Amino acid sequence: MTGTTTNGVAERRRGGKALVIGLIALAILGAPIALAFLWIKFLTVMSHPVGPGLLGLRIDGDTLTVKAAQCPWERVRRVELYDSESEKLVWRADEPLTEEGRGGLLSLWVAEEYRTSRPAARPAELPKQLDVSVGYGSEDGVGGAFDLAAVRAAAPPAGSYWTPEGIRTGRELDELLDCGGGGTAP
Repeated sequence: MTGTTTNGVAERRRGGKALVIGLIALAILGAPIALAFLWIKFLTVMSHPVGPGLLGLRIDGDTLTVKAAQCPWERVRRVELYDSESEKLVWRADEPLTEEGRGGLLSLWVAEEYRTSRPAARPAELPKQLDVSVGYGSEDGVGGAFDLAAVRAAAPPAGSYWTPEGIRTGRELDELLDCGGGGTAP
């Protein structure tokens, strides 16, 4: 009987060691997977903000116009366009020269309305998905992603822009912001 008890204890110890080793291996292998999952969730939330879209886009023939929501004292400093699929910079313009442009009404690929823009010419074929980034200062700005086919199909009326939440006027976009005193951007 003593031999049976000793073997039972030895088997339980081996089973306990195997369990501990298995849990350690699971922790070692599971930690990088969990971290990768959390990183992907973080990037998804950052690239698709939960709040309302603060940019609108309209397409009139070959003319693309962005309306950026902003408070009356803010002034646009730059606009950048990226191909959503490749993340390649498609166009960048700095320092709008018109009051409308500084106030958030931005004609795209109209070089004469900006201090600098590159490339000057619009590409022959636009990306299907366009990421738009509008900057007000070194760190302030708004961004949004647009499916150009959806924008074309929506055909917003004059003075209105397609947003992920539906068609909005420029004033409605500006009113999405709490500017602490009212007023609208130019």
